[in-house]
Amino acid sequence: YLPLSPLATQIGIACLVAQAAFTLIFRKIAPNGPWTQLSAFTAHQVVALPLMFILTYIGWRDWFFDPNKYDEGLTATDRIFGYSNPNDIPLAVGSGAILLWDIPMGFISPPLRDPIMWAHHFGMFIVSSTMCGLFCKWGNMLGYYYGALYFGVIELSSILLTFIDIWHPKYVHYYKWLNAKHSDDKSIALAKLLKSVNEVARILFALSFLALRGMYFPYVSFRHAVPDLLVAYENPPDGVPKWTGYFLAGMISLFALLQAYWGLLIAKQVKKALLGGDGKDEKSRSRKKRDIYGKRD
Repeated sequence: YLPLSPLATQIGIACLVAQAAFTLIFRKIAPNGPWTQLSAFTAHQVVALPLMFILTYIGWRDWFFDPNKYDEGLTATDRIFGYSNPNDIPLAVGSGAILLWDIPMGFISPPLRDPIMWAHHFGMFIVSSTMCGLFCKWGNMLGYYYGALYFGVIELSSILLTFIDIWHPKYVHYYKWLNAKHSDDKSIALAKLLKSVNEVARILFALSFLALRGMYFPYVSFRHAVPDLLVAYENPPDGVPKWTGYFLAGMISLFALLQAYWGLLIAKQVKKALLGGDGKDEKSRSRKKRDIYGKRD
């Protein structure tokens, strides 16, 4: 199964099978609509949404409500090397689903082709695989204590992004359908409802992203995770390559800075919305929205 665990492999294959099934349904069976022209992209969103719910639930449960997280006697070595769960679902999704489903879909589906996100997801895969013990002689899990945060808690914003991303102007068929002048009452009512839901979801997305990814992610990373890695790797267990600690510290720092940068972009958009805009032309505004709402994790 290397470089994947059995569970990660099964999850990745399950996502591929679901992707193929939903793509066929939207392209051949469902009534004609924007999902017909963007069948693979729509299927990707349908598969991603329940994954985000699962990751968020497990992450919040294990990070905020696990009493073992708040043991004051824990040391940095305990947090980095003392926790282990080979069947952890978030890490399995972060490795198996990313490698076998999400990255390949970026090649197969044109709307999902984004070099920045390919790099981001490849980085997620390498980090999750390293945490699962891929490079350790005895399969030691590394930093599993923090896995619930990085592969679970922050995905709350991704639930909302999975929905609002569909209506982004770059997905022309969906955008045109949402803003078209429909002739039948059902389509008019549905479009009106989806517009309202989308506006609320955008606000909630901005707030959750700013709180969890823009601020909390960097805070935990630089205040706890990275210092723990540096201290714990002063004397790593037998069979644990020392470079893995510096690699994880570097990647976590890079991701934290990236999340903070994206959070800053969203904060600027929120500020502009509250102040009523800054007079820039529509093309510039559309480009900034694409930069913000086109990101996904």
